Amino acid sequence: MLARPNRLRQATDIARVYKKGTYGGAGGVLSVKALASGRPTPRVVVVVGKKVSKKAVVRNRIRRRISGEIERRWTTLRAGYDIVVSVHTDVSGLTSEALASHLTTAFERARVTQ
Repeated sequence: MLARPNRLRQATDIARVYKKGTYGGAGGVLSVKALASGRPTPRVVVVVGKKVSKKAVVRNRIRRRISGEIERRWTTLRAGYDIVVSVHTDVSGLTSEALASHLTTAFERARVTQ
């Protein structure tokens, strides 16, 4: 789990990133929106909607897996960005390597990696 200062929590902040952020997609599986915030560290939120799965257990498992991948590559993220990771399809069947590949692609396209 990401540390509290590294989480993007306010709905207004998330809406601002959605509205003005730079887009990076990964083959329709997930996408990233990023916006410069000027903070010393990046802040991240993972959004998994009910379109992905009606079951909260599945959505939370997806959220935890993606958060874990983000933690593994935390040092590669550029400081001073607010990042929203949106999941579009059920990725619970993907391997960790495939999920990491999609996340890397989306981060690179949104230009938030160093």
